[in-house]
Amino acid sequence: MNFITVLNDVITGIHSGDYDADFYGTPYYGHGRIEVPSIDEIQTFDLTSFYTPDWKRKTDCCLIDEGLLLMPKGYVREHDKLRRMTPEERIIAGLDKPHVGTKVSGGKIVPMTIHEQLKAGQISREDYERYVAEDNAAELQRRLAELQTPEALALAEIDEEYARARKDKMAVLLAVKDQPGWPMEAHWPESA
Repeated sequence: MNFITVLNDVITGIHSGDYDADFYGTPYYGHGRIEVPSIDEIQTFDLTSFYTPDWKRKTDCCLIDEGLLLMPKGYVREHDKLRRMTPEERIIAGLDKPHVGTKVSGGKIVPMTIHEQLKAGQISREDYERYVAEDNAAELQRRLAELQTPEALALAEIDEEYARARKDKMAVLLAVKDQPGWPMEAHWPESA
């Protein structure tokens, strides 16, 4: 015969054999006994309420719904099953720290700005200044390159008004380098 011993609704033992056995001198002495059809699915230290009337263990999701278990950290519910969170889900849930250079924003992992990395202590002041200076120099070159395309050069050859406007734009762009604080600070002209 299959039976379990129970104390305060907690399953203390799983037994097969004589239901009326004397448990004196054992950890099961004085515990209640319940006959069960099978002991295959029963676990010690579970509450008896974890089981259906025919002694099938309820799913963890069902136990969570009934308030008998707490949702474990690091798991998500997917349909009627629990699964481990992916590394990205753990970061978004705040269980793990984001990788250097990233942050969680709007429920997604996104890159941090260089200024945010400096404030977070992820990069040094020297690295920050080098990055900003290189970024501003690259932006100047990009803007100048827009005025140096083969089409822009050809148009400047045949249209004097366009050539003058192009020349003025280049002068305004090159003047950015004369601004106080260059290359750490750059105030870009709107028309160039």
